[in-house]
Amino acid sequence: MNACAVFFFRSLMYDRSMETTAPAISIIVPVYHVEQYLERCLNSILGQSDPDFELILINDGGTDAETAICERYAALDERIIYRRQENQGLSAARNTGLALCRGEWLMFVDSDDWVHRDFCRNARKAVQDTGADIAIFDLAFTWGNSPEGQVMSTALPAGTYTGTEALAARLRADIAGFVWNKIYRRSLWEGVLFPVGENWEDDAVMHILLDRAEHAAIIHDVLYYKPLREGSITWDAEKDFTDTKWLFLQRTKRYEYLMEHHPELLPLTRTSTAAAVLRYCCVCRAVTKDEEAYRKAQAWISRMHLYPETKNPVKRFVYWTLITDNPLFRIAAAWKIRQLRKERGIQQPFCSEKHDEP
Repeated sequence: MNACAVFFFRSLMYDRSMETTAPAISIIVPVYHVEQYLERCLNSILGQSDPDFELILINDGGTDAETAICERYAALDERIIYRRQENQGLSAARNTGLALCRGEWLMFVDSDDWVHRDFCRNARKAVQDTGADIAIFDLAFTWGNSPEGQVMSTALPAGTYTGTEALAARLRADIAGFVWNKIYRRSLWEGVLFPVGENWEDDAVMHILLDRAEHAAIIHDVLYYKPLREGSITWDAEKDFTDTKWLFLQRTKRYEYLMEHHPELLPLTRTSTAAAVLRYCCVCRAVTKDEEAYRKAQAWISRMHLYPETKNPVKRFVYWTLITDNPLFRIAAAWKIRQLRKERGIQQPFCSEKHDEP
């Protein structure tokens, strides 16, 4: 039986009484240039063991083939809310989804990924059992169509934590900043939007959501699968250092947010923020040759008096040349970039957020 027939019969079995009430969960899926992965993604969502959800499918200027797939699936399952818009980027597509969602709970899936059959059931059970506003589950980075891969697990034991405890764990990188390995009470998103035109958009909102939550639940179920493939945004950003600009931007904005709302937590992110600024300044000097961007970043780190904790004398020297705007920083930046190129050349991208060493 082909996929179309399967979803036709599934839609017949779907409880029509649910149409008059809001679904329990809204799942937001942006679509853009993922034609060969899209059906796998949609099949995994529509085959959930918990059917009480709506799938908000945002076609962000996708190809004709992607549009055809979206329209075909939307016609087969009434839980799908489909919108097509001109290409505006991932953040804008997700923001469109946020404006359309009706569920008490929110989840996100990228359209080249796929999810476990109990993605909705286990996440929803976690928040219902604990009364938490957010539940965080494990994910796996994979290759191809296999669910086997490198599991990224939250460092905290399973249990319930206060929002402040969860925020502190996020600052220590014990909780991943991805939006898609979590379920959220929709009210947390009131007034929160993804920054349009920026990358590391998840990092831009995660600390705000955790700060708003009264409690967060941790479960150690692998419910989300993220395939890594050459040519993906993550892969390319790692190779050409475009990730350093956006990491710098989001980490400095987060640092300023904490200065206003949680100054007591600043020590947890001081070193990682300094590392992000240092790497960006090295890229500006030794790769992009963007003197204006360097000057702004150097002035920011000097104004904030960020002192990373590292015992490595070479790294301490590199940092000192930056914080003092010493002419030797040009030489130090070139050395640092060579080191980074070597590291990135022998490692496959893993979306690691452990940026503790400058």
